[in-house]
Amino acid sequence: MILNVSFFMNKAFILHANEKYFDIIYTAILSIKQYSNLPIYVYLINSDKKIDINGVTTIKWDLNLKNKGNNYIQDGNNFYINRSSSEIYNILIQKPLVTKHALENFADVVAYIDSDSIATPYVENIFNYYDESKSYPYFGEGIYDYLHYNGRGGAMDPNDLSTTLEQPVSELFKLNQYNRVGKRYRQTGYFITGKNSIEFLEEWYWMLNHPTILKNPAYYAPYHEETILNPLLWDRNFYNGLPLVYLNGTLETIDEVYNNLGFTGVSREIRSWLKLPSNKEELLFFHGEKNIEVRNRMITKIKQLYETRTI
Repeated sequence: MILNVSFFMNKAFILHANEKYFDIIYTAILSIKQYSNLPIYVYLINSDKKIDINGVTTIKWDLNLKNKGNNYIQDGNNFYINRSSSEIYNILIQKPLVTKHALENFADVVAYIDSDSIATPYVENIFNYYDESKSYPYFGEGIYDYLHYNGRGGAMDPNDLSTTLEQPVSELFKLNQYNRVGKRYRQTGYFITGKNSIEFLEEWYWMLNHPTILKNPAYYAPYHEETILNPLLWDRNFYNGLPLVYLNGTLETIDEVYNNLGFTGVSREIRSWLKLPSNKEELLFFHGEKNIEVRNRMITKIKQLYETRTI
């Protein structure tokens, strides 16, 4: 019992979002709580709302935002962020700062979770991958190693990376992105980190707020904090990280995965932006659905599959 108490005190989940995501983040927490009693800390930007769930602490995170509109793109009953919005950029670059705050105030190790996630029964496995002695976070493996946006990005030749999305920021900070060849691109929707990484978090946040980047984030950081993060990791030869721990999908995707596709021991791409982790114990989250009714049905569906030992 003493070990369990220590475990709960030393590890925690964190999430952050603005008030538009309140119900989304609420259902994300409900899904985590199905399978974990670890504390959860929610950083809610410029909002006095509270998540009224046992074991959850809501922190009001003050941020100077200038709402210029057009921050989100509606797609039927779902919606997505507008990647060219400077306000969205300012919200997303709070990730290293809220993580640092959580490490300094609440837990020795924290796992950052994207707010539009629905957890599976293996959610706590995320803590098993991390080496606390490391001086940097372990970020999730990306689906693709070279990204494209608005006609930019990618590379035809590993000896010429001048066309990649990360080239401008690599040049700005004099980072060697050629260390990326043969290595994985890392995503920031899911990561785990400890107190030894605070200096890294501070440097990452400093880079994100560089005046040159703030003047034109759509050019320097089309995938926001990720575009800045990856060259920093490559330059430092920081290659360890999480495996692929999530799957983009909705209610129908759950049935497709567990009842039709199955797991083969090797991660594999099913279709564009949908890549299946290597085994069920590595699939920790379904990601991307924002419709609250559907999200609640996803929680119920996963619970039913778990109780019938399908998962």
